[in-house]
Amino acid sequence: MDFQGLTGKVITPLDKEYQILRLEYNRDINKFPLAIVYCYNNIDVSNAIKWCRKNDISLRIRTGGHNYEGYSTSNGALILDTTYMNNVEIDEKNDIVKIQAGARLGKVYSELAKKGYAFAGGTCPTVGISGLTLGGGIGLSCRNFGLTADNLVELEIINANGASITANNQENPKLFWACRGAGGGNFGVATSYIFKTQKVNKITAIELRWDNESREDFLELWQYWLKTADKRISCFAGFNKEGIYLNGFFYGTKTEAKLILKDFLSLPNLLENSSIEYVAFIDAIKNIGAFYDPPNKFKATGRFVYKPLSRKDIRKLVQYIDNSPGTVECFIRLYSLGGAIDDIPNNHTAYYYRKAEYILGITTGWEEDEDAYEYKNWVEKVFKFVKPLTNGSYVNFPYAELADYGYEYYGKNYYLLKEVKKLYDPTNFFKFQQSISPH
Repeated sequence: MDFQGLTGKVITPLDKEYQILRLEYNRDINKFPLAIVYCYNNIDVSNAIKWCRKNDISLRIRTGGHNYEGYSTSNGALILDTTYMNNVEIDEKNDIVKIQAGARLGKVYSELAKKGYAFAGGTCPTVGISGLTLGGGIGLSCRNFGLTADNLVELEIINANGASITANNQENPKLFWACRGAGGGNFGVATSYIFKTQKVNKITAIELRWDNESREDFLELWQYWLKTADKRISCFAGFNKEGIYLNGFFYGTKTEAKLILKDFLSLPNLLENSSIEYVAFIDAIKNIGAFYDPPNKFKATGRFVYKPLSRKDIRKLVQYIDNSPGTVECFIRLYSLGGAIDDIPNNHTAYYYRKAEYILGITTGWEEDEDAYEYKNWVEKVFKFVKPLTNGSYVNFPYAELADYGYEYYGKNYYLLKEVKKLYDPTNFFKFQQSISPH
């Protein structure tokens, strides 16, 4: 293959680092792209798009490589990787930050923290800003500050002709709308973002742990508690065979946090390694980031919960966990929504499920390839049970087995998104297994 015309750093199967660099964060994904081009600027991005069109090669766009189903790679495709485009420029006068597409959250948080800012991002430090933002973006600040996409004021995107487009509320407003919740890989290659950001000094970091005795009561309490919870608190929680965890950020004092969490604190068998501490925002971020495993083989998905699950359904979920393969590998996870997310009208961005109360995640991991089927099958069984009790799936927790994925990810916004696709990518150049089609 002739790679002439590509600029940036091109890695082919002949390069010794190819075998490592082709891998995704999910090690269950085992694809062999034609080449990987690491772009340093918009020109490199534009050249990669033009090269693919000229040679009739499919393109995949990658930043952190965290897509659960590996949609940022494919056999025989060119991977356009923005890792080296990772500048973070802070404008303190206007409380905004310009972040290039390849920046990872760890860097974003630490650069902003130096100037006393927090950021409405996710919790995993190696996740790229792009996938997070373009799919909506949940995290432990989202009930207080909204989704990552809700804090986006502008982005730059390279279209299928290799031209640079600015999208904001004034210029290309339909594209801007679409990129806030459905932008991942559908309309072009985003190369930079401008976000509004918030001055924050200290917050209360919450890490609570229980044994497995109260899992049903915990989930019932979670649902009831979320309905009236202070919008300054966001939590990610969950349980497996062994026990329960709840991690949270509260934008207020430790005393207030204890009051807000009093029902959780009175659940039996709270473990000694639990803590509620008033700390610098960046320390809270680093503590939460430390929980993430190195890349492994996994399957995960998530559904939006609108109405509380019944006690009977909760009991069934706990039974699914108790009958799951392995010892601690299978989890039901809970991600709080509401608050500032719900303050924005449903049609304001492409992210559709604003009235949902939380996301229910189903996750598992394994080490040996021969175990993959058993664990994936468990996820599928739980998913089938949960689907009729829930409304829609979160696009950043993609699930390859999802029927009618367009409607499941984007709800009634799917029709409008197809129109935006027709406008900005009529030839459907940007496509992958679960992309938005113009037809």
